[in-house]
Amino acid sequence: MDNNTKMREFFDELAPEWAPPDEEYDVRDRIVAMMQPGKNSLIADIGSGRGVMFPHLLKSEPRSLVSVELSSEMVRLAMDEHRDPRITFLNCDILEADLPEVDAALIFNAYPHFLDKRALGAKLAAHIKPGGIFVIAHSRSRETINGGHTGERVSWLSAPLREAETEAAEFSDWFWLDTYVDSNEIYFIRLLRKDISSS
Repeated sequence: MDNNTKMREFFDELAPEWAPPDEEYDVRDRIVAMMQPGKNSLIADIGSGRGVMFPHLLKSEPRSLVSVELSSEMVRLAMDEHRDPRITFLNCDILEADLPEVDAALIFNAYPHFLDKRALGAKLAAHIKPGGIFVIAHSRSRETINGGHTGERVSWLSAPLREAETEAAEFSDWFWLDTYVDSNEIYFIRLLRKDISSS
């Protein structure tokens, strides 16, 4: 069984209990405010799960959202719970996704599960407009996130979250580091797509 199949089955099993903490609602709003996707944007929500960020992203008045999620059960539940016509669902690995050109992409509370950072960066660079936004965010601290990804049951599907500047450097061929927060409350990296054609 390949790693993608194992990961899909793992999150399919978790999907029914995958509920966002109500107390983090304001933190999720804050993350979108810091992201600054811009009105009428086309936004990709990658590793979107059951759509925890959809209500927050929709407040920014995007033209549309593209949800990319590997777990079929997560997608099924997200489609039941979020019926906004602006949302398009892709049930696949991001590296195989047929993405349109987007203004912004977000990976929220899922980044440790993207194990091939170079392949991820190249894929996103091919689909984010020059000057567009790529955000990696967690609603908890790096230490808390890493603490939840230890042990035999989950360590195989996660890479430890590193200091924000170190993670950002993984994408430096394609993106500039604009801003970051690596605190006891939040982990946030905002990257801007380089215009390589004019460099």
